[in-house]
Amino acid sequence: MPLKKKPVPVPWDIDVEDDNFLKEPWILKKGKEFITIETDNNNRGNFYLQKDDEKRLSLSALQAKLTYHQLIEFGYKLQKPKRKKVQT
Repeated sequence: MPLKKKPVPVPWDIDVEDDNFLKEPWILKKGKEFITIETDNNNRGNFYLQKDDEKRLSLSALQAKLTYHQLIEFGYKLQKPKRKKVQT
């Protein structure tokens, strides 16, 4: 019987009030490779996905969500923004 994993929420479904909220673009990294996901402002509900400096792909919300989960399974990590140092 397969184990049921707790579904990992995609970054664009997390509310601003949540501690895990990240502004877009969302960047997934694995070694020197990076994949950028951002919303398509012209087509609401669609997303752009771009690997390194390759051509941008337009994806539906479902495709973006499935792709995000596959990338996490392949070992990509969501990059957290660097915190600014506060000088005292």
